[in-house]
Amino acid sequence: MLAVVLALAASLSYGAGDFLGGSQTRRTSLWTVIVFSQLTGLALMALIVLVRGRGLPTDVLLPACAAGALMVITLAAYYKALAIGVMSIIGPIFSLSVAVPVVVGLARGERPSAVQLAGIAIALGGIVLASREKSAGEHHQATSKASIGLALLSGAAYGIVMVLYAQGAEVDPYWSITLSRLTSTVVFSLAFVITRPTLNYTRGAALPLLSIGVFEVGAFTLFSVASTFAYLSIVSVLGSVYPIFLALLAYAFLHERLARAQLVGVAAALAGVALIAAG
Repeated sequence: MLAVVLALAASLSYGAGDFLGGSQTRRTSLWTVIVFSQLTGLALMALIVLVRGRGLPTDVLLPACAAGALMVITLAAYYKALAIGVMSIIGPIFSLSVAVPVVVGLARGERPSAVQLAGIAIALGGIVLASREKSAGEHHQATSKASIGLALLSGAAYGIVMVLYAQGAEVDPYWSITLSRLTSTVVFSLAFVITRPTLNYTRGAALPLLSIGVFEVGAFTLFSVASTFAYLSIVSVLGSVYPIFLALLAYAFLHERLARAQLVGVAAALAGVALIAAG
């Protein structure tokens, strides 16, 4: 049950980070969100490992650094796909990233109960439906093969990231997330120096921007810790229901109406979570 709570908390944290990230990108700029979230998350994780006082385990280096590099690919490909494609199509494709850790977990010999397997299948369908954005489709923007390819790339990369986080968590989840964030921050810093974008920062945006980084590393850490208590195939699904929380936050704070498919997706995902927990 602890794994269920931690994984769902990871989804809530990631959904909150996505919600703030999306709203602040509209008000400031993408680079502003990236810079503040990356630095805040890194500072928080550095503080955590410093307080814990445990040395860096060398076994965590490879999976953590690989996860950080893949997160850069994930974000770059995902945002580019959203820019040139239709969000209502790109979102569900990206949400299928959870299939990667599920397949990896089952291939490693994990054997969830029949009830949990049914819950996984139902929750996966719910996640895809909840990821759909009604407003995006109304613009009739052409969907290119490139956007779908980028969405598949970003989804596959993030799926591998989840596997790497779970692998790093077997050694030390906190050092794993810290090194992953350090790697992505270094890469983004190099890109920032090369491109020299303008940061559109306002004092009123400080707290939301800082919160994004906290929610992001919080989600990754909670997921990593949860993976040490239960099957990866189960934890990865529970840790990927963040589209539900994102949709509910948008409904509560932005008064966005949920499409019928999203409502069905929310209900299906919750039913799947209940089956997984009951199994």
